[in-house]
Amino acid sequence: MKSKAVKLSYLLAMALILSIIMIPDLMANMVTDITIGGGYQSNLFNDSNSLSDKYAAVDAKLKYYPATSTRFAVAASYNAFSSYKDLSNFTGEASVTFVPTSETSALTVVLGTNLSVRKFGTTYEPYNQQGKALSLQMSYRLTQWANLLSSAAYLDNRYSNSDFGSNRGLNLNAGINFTIAGSNSIALKWRYYNRSFDQPTIIQESAGQGHSAEQVISETFGITEIALRLSRPLGKRTGMNLSIGHRQLHLANDYTVPGYTIDYLSPWADLWEGVSLSGGVKHFFPNQWISQLTFAYNDKRFIDVVEIGEDTSDTYRMDNRDDQLISLSLIISRPLSMQNSKQLTPSFHLDYIKNNSSSEYFNYDNIQASIGLKLSL
Repeated sequence: MKSKAVKLSYLLAMALILSIIMIPDLMANMVTDITIGGGYQSNLFNDSNSLSDKYAAVDAKLKYYPATSTRFAVAASYNAFSSYKDLSNFTGEASVTFVPTSETSALTVVLGTNLSVRKFGTTYEPYNQQGKALSLQMSYRLTQWANLLSSAAYLDNRYSNSDFGSNRGLNLNAGINFTIAGSNSIALKWRYYNRSFDQPTIIQESAGQGHSAEQVISETFGITEIALRLSRPLGKRTGMNLSIGHRQLHLANDYTVPGYTIDYLSPWADLWEGVSLSGGVKHFFPNQWISQLTFAYNDKRFIDVVEIGEDTSDTYRMDNRDDQLISLSLIISRPLSMQNSKQLTPSFHLDYIKNNSSSEYFNYDNIQASIGLKLSL
């Protein structure tokens, strides 16, 4: 471990030295955002236990454009919790984006690759992750008011300290954006996700006395989504959007997943189908104040979950789950212009979530309030 840390420190030091040497050229083609902040969350794990904590956060993003067609980006963030210290986590990401088509072309092609990592403290080490992705995006301008969109991406996400949860698969997207009656923008999108998960085999024991886990296998499922979005201005200072969608799971009738992981960190938290509705209003006040109010409603019918029993880790019980989730979010910010095109943006963020579930364990409320200060260079 020490040798790896030394190597990493050496690479970071070399990168810093090169940045200082090349700073005049780099700064002209570089965009940097640094955000510090903190807040309070009333329900850390989105369950009926309602465990709360305070946290501090720092986030840094850097984008470098060596050419108009190429972008290198790195990002890092750290969230430090006060009481649940092992829940504190580091997230890092690096990506390269290349646009081989010209700005005047009706066809735009974007190629991308991405690497990511997420690490927790000792208690939550099973949720440490390493990810990689390759993507292709294409858009075609049919007319001045209509565009065709499509994309494909391969994703691979590994849980480095767990036998379960690692997954890989393909994302496909297609859609059309068009504008009617001057200011009404409409987007129709179709998505398909395919995932293969590493998970334990779950078998029913004799005489229906429960379930047990066998060896790790790879299970595959698919998700199809369709969504319609409308956005338009409401006067000179206000804009609104409204979206409605539906997602459908494609899997075997006996497909089940282990539900012993913390819900919001669970690899299988996204395995649901149902209707979603969301919208928002953004308003620009005098003196550069900006407010954004959003809402969302989701009717989530989850895949069958098998929970670990209390007596032994080899005993399971079935738990069907159907959730109705309502969320509200308010963001207030005010960008302040500084010298040399720098910008300082203080912000306040308030979230409220109400979840009603057929499983009592997932009946909960969650309130999160945070403040932040963002410096853009």
